[in-house]
Amino acid sequence: MKRLFTNLFLVALVIAPSALFSQNCRDIVKYCSHAKRDGFLRNGQSLSGAFVEGDTAEVTIIVYKDMEYRISLCSPTKDELDGKFEFQVVENITKPGWKEIVTFEMEEKYDEYGDFVGEEKIEKKSRRRVYKKVDVVRYDNKKDQDAQEFIFVSDKTRKLTIKVYIPVADGGDESQGLGAETYACVGLLIEHQPSFKTGFNR
Repeated sequence: MKRLFTNLFLVALVIAPSALFSQNCRDIVKYCSHAKRDGFLRNGQSLSGAFVEGDTAEVTIIVYKDMEYRISLCSPTKDELDGKFEFQVVENITKPGWKEIVTFEMEEKYDEYGDFVGEEKIEKKSRRRVYKKVDVVRYDNKKDQDAQEFIFVSDKTRKLTIKVYIPVADGGDESQGLGAETYACVGLLIEHQPSFKTGFNR
């Protein structure tokens, strides 16, 4: 019984810090730098969470037609991570294509006198329209000088996936072996506002 209690105590020591840290990270996104002065409002799809440094995360969001969005990341509890987040905005789309289909048919053969001489296997080719799902990277901040925000207008309603890499503070080694894992509170701030419409209006 004493050994069982000891094992349970050790498990609790491992689980408790991460669970406690997760609670402390709740709604941490409200401390991220916002763009209210530019007319943006915090979107309900904004998220907060506790992550191991060097980890990755994926979040699916919905953006709507003719709305302007601002996506940014922050770690209010760990300033050294700010400016180092890597993220992509990916859309899974249906892409059309062609598939070549090869079939064979048996064709009767006759000689010059009209007498049947046998059958010949004839190859016939045709094409069929096919559709497949592919991931298209709509934005990659590594190709945008590590920008920590992305502002865009969607021309239609879309389902997007945000892929985030949680950096390692001070450029440390993300492979920490059996050592204690380093956690960070991370906020994914999504903001929106109606897009500015150009052209004449009545």
